[in-house]
Amino acid sequence: MGKRKAEDVEGEVKEAKKMKKEKKSKEEAKEEPAEAAGNAVRISIPIAKPNASEHENLVKKVLSLVKYATKDKKMVRGIKEVTKIARKGKAGKGSLVVLAADISPLDVISHMPLLLEEKEVTYIWVPSRTDLGAATLSKRPTSAVLIKGVPEDKQDSYRKVVKVVSKLHKGE
Repeated sequence: MGKRKAEDVEGEVKEAKKMKKEKKSKEEAKEEPAEAAGNAVRISIPIAKPNASEHENLVKKVLSLVKYATKDKKMVRGIKEVTKIARKGKAGKGSLVVLAADISPLDVISHMPLLLEEKEVTYIWVPSRTDLGAATLSKRPTSAVLIKGVPEDKQDSYRKVVKVVSKLHKGE
């Protein structure tokens, strides 16, 4: 009887070790995609021209303008709302549309550059929709933002950014 108990104990020990190994392998499998995502290269869609990352410090300036416009409630976010305002012609020539260049699928946003050029609205692409969403003080990624205006104290920097973006459009 004592011998049988020893065999039972050995079997339980082996089973516990096996379960521990399986648990470790599951945890490692969960960690691998997170590590891979952290090292992932941002993919930019081919129509993302003019891209703010091509010009020195322009991404940072554009995202800060988005943040100021958000605080002043002079911006609209989302592809659907930006498209609607641009189509109706409510986006003036002084407006700036910021589009994210890492959108998938491409068909979601492919109509925007043509529509904005037709309505003579200035637009610029930024590398990340996550960063664009953070600039709108939201936890959700955002693909498109229309800046209608910024606070009075930021008008000068807004005009400078629009001027640089206009030059990038003409340079194509």
